Amino acid sequence: MTATDQLPWADPADWKSRAVCHGKLHLFFAKKSERPEARARREAKAKRLCDVCPVMDECRQYARDNRLYGFWGGESEEARHRAGYTLNAPIGVRPTEDGESVAS
Repeated sequence: MTATDQLPWADPADWKSRAVCHGKLHLFFAKKSERPEARARREAKAKRLCDVCPVMDECRQYARDNRLYGFWGGESEEARHRAGYTLNAPIGVRPTEDGESVAS
């Protein structure tokens, strides 16, 4: 059974519809005031899903190209930053709808 068999609404051309993380997004984005130890555990669980995901490379590149926060394609925003990819706003500052940044 393929991922598209499991998700009848999935578009095979859309890599997001084939991602293993459907329904598990809580593993990929930090909660407010998340402690470092909790983040490490959450990201380890997310990484295990990413490691078996058929669209991990597309996901990682999407996050890099769009300067996203969160854990995407087996990579945290810190890892993307260290790899030379910038975020829309510095870590700890969230972008607003109009592109300006505000401290969180």
